[in-house]
Amino acid sequence: MSGERDRPPDGRDATREPVLYFPPMNAVRSESRGDVLVVTLDHPPANALGHAVLRELRDLLPVLAGPGFRAVVLTGAGRFFSAGLDLYEIARLRESPEAEDLASCFDDVVTGLFALDKPVVAAVNGHAIAGGAVLAATADHRFVLSGESKLGLTEILVGVSFPTSALEAVRCSCAGPHLAELLYRGLTYGPEEAVQRRLADEVVTGSVVERAVALAGELGAHRPQAFASSKRALRAEALGRMRAARTSGLDPVWQTWRSEETALAIARFRERALGKKAPAQGM
Repeated sequence: MSGERDRPPDGRDATREPVLYFPPMNAVRSESRGDVLVVTLDHPPANALGHAVLRELRDLLPVLAGPGFRAVVLTGAGRFFSAGLDLYEIARLRESPEAEDLASCFDDVVTGLFALDKPVVAAVNGHAIAGGAVLAATADHRFVLSGESKLGLTEILVGVSFPTSALEAVRCSCAGPHLAELLYRGLTYGPEEAVQRRLADEVVTGSVVERAVALAGELGAHRPQAFASSKRALRAEALGRMRAARTSGLDPVWQTWRSEETALAIARFRERALGKKAPAQGM
């Protein structure tokens, strides 16, 4: 699979309109809207970020970074943009080697989206909680649909630490006087309050995806090199810290997620928030 418009494999004239090759997708949908690629999380019921979604997003990164599209829109299907990392899957994989792959995949996706040097616009169609809000924070602009949706960084209520990739994306996109409140209190906010606290940039009535596609098209119409140079400069320090955290492999923060104490904290949060009984012992 390649995100580049390479010579067609069947030997046809390469000067003709080239073809993009997409990886197989089940939990993530992509749709071309001219020069804009709309990427939709479609993993009911809450578009949680488990292996299925994260692997497909990671596989899609070369397409997003390649020359086939000039801008990207991220959105979700249904009532959720994303509910964040799948706590059930984290519990199940705690003692498995796959746990490290899940963590590495999350970092690859967040860092990869944050590092794209083309315009990325988030169309927050519904609830964006914890890792869902982090995913939105990788974008250059975040539209949120007006209504009853909630946005928030609830990691501290769960009892887990922010991986460096997530913290740096949030630090960049949510910078301002409310950043400490977002991180330390773990509150969730409606669309208007979320904009006030820099969890989103603009409230939209009507089609949030159409508004996002319009802005993505506008930003993508600029000369790519000019846009990319400004974006790289704005995000260079954050990307440097993201990459430095992984110089020896997995970000060390993830090891704290596998501790007995953190496992119990996650189990208790699930019991409180989701109505699922916590196991007698750690997960």
